[in-house]
Amino acid sequence: MNDFIGLRVLIVDNNNFIAKTLYSILEAFGVRKITICDTLEEAEKKYYNSELDVIFIDFMMENRSGLNFLKTVRASNADKNPSDIPVILNTGVTDIDTIIMARDTGITEIIGKPFSPDQIHQKMHNALFNKREFINVDEYIGPNRRRRQQNNPEWDGENERRHSATSNSD
Repeated sequence: MNDFIGLRVLIVDNNNFIAKTLYSILEAFGVRKITICDTLEEAEKKYYNSELDVIFIDFMMENRSGLNFLKTVRASNADKNPSDIPVILNTGVTDIDTIIMARDTGITEIIGKPFSPDQIHQKMHNALFNKREFINVDEYIGPNRRRRQQNNPEWDGENERRHSATSNSD
């Protein structure tokens, strides 16, 4: 779990208990540079003025506008942080409409509350080390919404799949 030593993490959550729990989990993973913001205004200032590696944001910030902050991040050309910075949504609202909305806004990963340390580790690892292609087109800015297992030994690519479909099966 030493993957995360030296990372700079921003936690944006107005629920003090959740923010401190996430802080403690990240600290246990070796993260030492963690900032907690309980308003989107404060988070936006930190985003523009501090170098960050990962952002955790709550969906329910200020009338569900946590995703508006994400839109700002994705559309920005901030000097300190790239628009493709990993942003992980932590939410208690995990219905399909919310997940699709978050995905279509450009979220990198989604964690449902309550979360476990293993889930935090997995989502951070995916966001940082299994990055998806970043797409910037008129109607969407964010990671490729299609997931394909990068290291899946069972998938040998389109050609292999076509070959196995056409080969004779005794």
